[in-house]
Amino acid sequence: MTTTSPRRPCPSRSLGLALALVLLVGAACGGNDRDEATTTETDTGAAAESKELRVGFTDDQYVLEGADANLGAYPLNTNIVETLTYLSPKYEVLPRLAERWEFIPPNTWRFHLRKGVKFHDGQPFNAQAAKVGIFDRVAQRRGGGTIRAGADSAVVVDEHTIDFTPTGPNLRVPEQLVHPQTGAIAPGSSFGDKPVGTGAFRFVEYLPKERIVVERNPDYWGEKAKLPRITFRFFPDANVRRLALDSGEIDLAYQIPPPDVKALESRFDIKKSTVGAYEAMYANSHGAPPHDLLADVRIRRAIAHAIDRKKLIDGVFFGEATDDQTWVPPNSLGRHASTVKGFTTDQGRAKSLLDEAGWKPGTDGIREKGGRRLKLTLVSGFPSAEVHRPIPTFLQSELKNVGIEIEIVERPDSASFQALIESGQGDLYLEQGNQNDGNPAFLPVLLLYTGGSGASAPYQKLFAPGPKFDEIIAPALTEPDIEKVRKITADAMHEAIDEQVALVPLAGIYRIYGMKKTVKNFIPHPSFLNIRWDGVENR
Repeated sequence: MTTTSPRRPCPSRSLGLALALVLLVGAACGGNDRDEATTTETDTGAAAESKELRVGFTDDQYVLEGADANLGAYPLNTNIVETLTYLSPKYEVLPRLAERWEFIPPNTWRFHLRKGVKFHDGQPFNAQAAKVGIFDRVAQRRGGGTIRAGADSAVVVDEHTIDFTPTGPNLRVPEQLVHPQTGAIAPGSSFGDKPVGTGAFRFVEYLPKERIVVERNPDYWGEKAKLPRITFRFFPDANVRRLALDSGEIDLAYQIPPPDVKALESRFDIKKSTVGAYEAMYANSHGAPPHDLLADVRIRRAIAHAIDRKKLIDGVFFGEATDDQTWVPPNSLGRHASTVKGFTTDQGRAKSLLDEAGWKPGTDGIREKGGRRLKLTLVSGFPSAEVHRPIPTFLQSELKNVGIEIEIVERPDSASFQALIESGQGDLYLEQGNQNDGNPAFLPVLLLYTGGSGASAPYQKLFAPGPKFDEIIAPALTEPDIEKVRKITADAMHEAIDEQVALVPLAGIYRIYGMKKTVKNFIPHPSFLNIRWDGVENR
């Protein structure tokens, strides 16, 4: 899920021997007004040929207060801040502000920081700045974030070396640090108001629900950005966003709706990422009345069999999706993806399961048992209800075919969606989320593992698959061999999906972007949080 945008430690096996000293070493990588932006263009020579880029994003879901503040970073990453490590479009973990890193048993990571880096306000980026602006800040988040940061986790070794010790065993730290919410903020800066980072672009202005503007950082430590300025505008409605592209109001649009792809591709460049996102329903199997019906796995299994995914992909997604049922993108699981079987469409089997559970068709076709109708509430809303339309009505129709009544409740944003998870006021929760870091177990640990994960809502309270799942997934945090982590994750997904039906994956999602033909070098990313803008041009 594109949120961060909800672990019981499991002892590792001979970490010292398995890891020696080095687990992973990366090679080194190599508000102003418009007049000031023009001056920057002149100063940078070749980059002067590129003009301002106007980007249409979805809705504004920045958090501006508290430990979760993330202006300019999540879910829209404007490249103001940078992380110690970076996630490539192939889900490779690469160096960024850290040139290399090493594991020191039993549970400490040492990061060797890039020298000569400055924040936008001129302060040096060093180990003390990383301690305050990354690790101490993340430690204030729920559960210490996915990296499990504590108040005393970060220790400065020297000016450009810092040690980080999670509060529990965690060998996935470098893979988790790619998330933009772990970006480095300058001492004294606020992630909720005029963030100061080290990125290729620096903050200019932010008008909530309207736009955020950044400009090229002339003192960037790496190759300077080609764009002098980017204005990101918020368009929650997909049709309005598409019309803004069509009319020339913007140059590039996020999240082109699948039905619009064919109509636009003759006049615009359409770029698609590989699958990194998912469409799925979580099943509330631990709810209190009246949301207790899905405690019966037979009903959950019937729901999974009742849905015609081919009809969904061809008719609703217009072919712009895949029938993956792994939840975690198949590429993250590698050769182990086939461990997760998912469900075939079999409405006859769905009806038999409901018969077996004692639910018999009523006079209107909706099943009843003991005077109670088989009625479920479907909550649609992560990251917003608008993203899912018309999927809820499609699901409503499919489930009615087997005698299940669905009431659709829409929520406009992730905060209000997660509030219903907090309160347990729902049976099925429809979400379009994303694999956002390099840890194959990112999603199952974040959202389903009861050992604690740092997520922003207690998904486990409603959706936890059970102790066997926890037992399978726990070693993903302590296993040094990433190939074994892929297998662990696939085995855990088999338990969660095939056996417990804690969630029902519906499709694998491409990220689709439309842009004018003047836009060059835009590289789509399966995790749209990690798009880099420094190489993009607009001519």
